[in-house]
Amino acid sequence: MEYKRKALPDVIKIICTVCILFHHYQQLTGTFFYRGLNFYGGRFYFGYLVELFFIMSGWVMVSYIEKIKDKMSFPAFFSKRAIRLLPSMIVSTILYDIFLYIFTNSCHGTIRYPQKIDIFGSIITSLGMGSWCITKDYEINTINWYVSVLLLCYIIFYILVFISKKTKIPAPILLSIPIIAGVIRTYGMEYSFLPFFSPRIARGYIHFFGGLLLGIIFVSLFGNKKKKEKEENKSASVIKKIIGNLSEATLDVYLLQLPILLCFFIFSYYTGFKLVSGKTMLLYTAVTFLIGCLYHFLIGKRIYALLLGIVQKKGKAKNRAQ
Repeated sequence: MEYKRKALPDVIKIICTVCILFHHYQQLTGTFFYRGLNFYGGRFYFGYLVELFFIMSGWVMVSYIEKIKDKMSFPAFFSKRAIRLLPSMIVSTILYDIFLYIFTNSCHGTIRYPQKIDIFGSIITSLGMGSWCITKDYEINTINWYVSVLLLCYIIFYILVFISKKTKIPAPILLSIPIIAGVIRTYGMEYSFLPFFSPRIARGYIHFFGGLLLGIIFVSLFGNKKKKEKEENKSASVIKKIIGNLSEATLDVYLLQLPILLCFFIFSYYTGFKLVSGKTMLLYTAVTFLIGCLYHFLIGKRIYALLLGIVQKKGKAKNRAQ
């Protein structure tokens, strides 16, 4: 079977994930390099690379505009995304709670992110609603905010395209509304509170729908025709496949980073292992990628395939009944 993933987006995702792991490691361990590049506390705030993830997620939604207008139901659209994202959210939240409890109680440690285990907050986080700010921000494993806001963007995207279909208002006009709202929230409503409208959500709105509009413009200018694939030698194909597999696992690597970092904290407490070190940061990143990839390919993909089979089976049964 030929491997047809595009290498450039995969490379970008891997590089951004590595930078974000470095960013959070330096942030939470206090590691700082007086010579060299700092991913936290340096000249550039690497936390903003999450925005690039939103842009890429929005970009790939362009083809779904016509699919939704062509009677694609909300369950058919949203279920595949939910069953890909939520199991990993559940696992990362459970692991975070377990290792947080050990770290704060047995090691008497403190961490910058939420330190109290909250059952309700854990449930809300696992369901992907932790950063929706319906009443307040319930996020437990704080870095999960990206997935939480991404799920919200998917829902709003479907609603706006559906409204476009019913009202005949051009989809790009409606899809610009969240961008405008996000800009207003970011720069004009800094201290206000509104459900579904926190600063994090505004970041997601601006960049997800910004990426979507960029994709629409790109397709309108250059079309969406697939270019003829060039022949690749076997070594290049193998490298491309490895890059693609690493990229495929980056979401799970991202979500598991804090539980793994807590393990490093616990190990350091009992052994005296030095955390404030560039070498340890590299070791942590390698271990996180290894565990994230093992989870994704040995567990995550199997859970996804199982749940997808159940959803598709129910969909076929519903269609036969109709």
